[in-house]
Amino acid sequence: MITFEEPIIGKEEKISLHEAIDKNFIVQGPYVQKFESLSSSYCDVKYASACFNATAALHLSLAALGIKHDDEVIVPSFTFIATANAAAYLGAKPVFVDINRDTLCIDAESIKKKISGNTKAIIPVHMYGYPCDMDEINKIAEKNGLFVVEDAAEAIGATYKGKKVGSLSDIGCLSFHSSKIIRTGEGGMCLTNSKELDERLKLLRSQGKVKANELKGDDFIEKRYYHNLLGFNYRMTDLQAAIGITQIKKIDENIEARRKIASLYDKEFKKYGICSVEKNRDTEPVYWVYPLIFKSRKMKLTVGRELVKRKIPFLPFFWPCHKQPFYNTKENLPVTESIVERGFSVPCNSMITEQEAVELANIIGNVVKNA
Repeated sequence: MITFEEPIIGKEEKISLHEAIDKNFIVQGPYVQKFESLSSSYCDVKYASACFNATAALHLSLAALGIKHDDEVIVPSFTFIATANAAAYLGAKPVFVDINRDTLCIDAESIKKKISGNTKAIIPVHMYGYPCDMDEINKIAEKNGLFVVEDAAEAIGATYKGKKVGSLSDIGCLSFHSSKIIRTGEGGMCLTNSKELDERLKLLRSQGKVKANELKGDDFIEKRYYHNLLGFNYRMTDLQAAIGITQIKKIDENIEARRKIASLYDKEFKKYGICSVEKNRDTEPVYWVYPLIFKSRKMKLTVGRELVKRKIPFLPFFWPCHKQPFYNTKENLPVTESIVERGFSVPCNSMITEQEAVELANIIGNVVKNA
């Protein structure tokens, strides 16, 4: 049966969890440190800071970079709302921009038009596991003195010009939600090559509290509850990390299975003239899901109704942030609005067989053909 959900807890995960419990490693401890080490190594960065989820990772990242009230942070409107909310939590203003119609990722020309004197950062989102054009984004950021924070929540393992996403900016953010490629239930990670930023991220995630092992003499007696700055309670637990440690060792196998199914989808949906995202020659996506873009909203709804009737799962595209009630900026972002109106995503993971992938493509294709 086709599903978005891959099992979180298998035999190896159970063994790792039981080991952590038997050693009484429940809160943040050695398992988190090991998971951070494995994550930084896998993503080709020097440092990694684990936290409770990817929303927290984005919030921590902007806080560590000093984003504050009335600053502006450029984000694509076509993203999960947490990308924008991370800026709003700090009193900053999310400035919404359009996407490239071929990649569904943030559009460089749209970024340039929205830069102002208050702009401090850009958050490119590697949508659905497809990498952004990071060279162009970093060029814009460097020219204007802006920070770049990658939202790689859906894209761990994807590469841009041979480099892992999350390693191509000031800070990269990962998600380990139960729907993602590595699944610890909830979980996130901040990646960076800056020692200074890593230290600040780790301080912020733990209430801004000084580390006991850094205190000397009488300070150790008196100041173990001393807080250098206003921080958050965003720590990951060793139980989450115990699962992550097991799964990151299998991630390449998982990604290869996704790419195999995506390749089948490419071939089958093409027969019916159904579009998806264009794979850039400089990128290797990881296909968190497989997006489909139909010729009209009417066609999307016709196909969606058939899938609902057959109890086949699919995900609507993220509702544009600029049209969410909390923001409702009345921006004119034509590509975003057109794509959201005409598309949705189908599952693309290691649980799907080749036969199931072909059958799903044929079901959708025949609805389109006969509509």
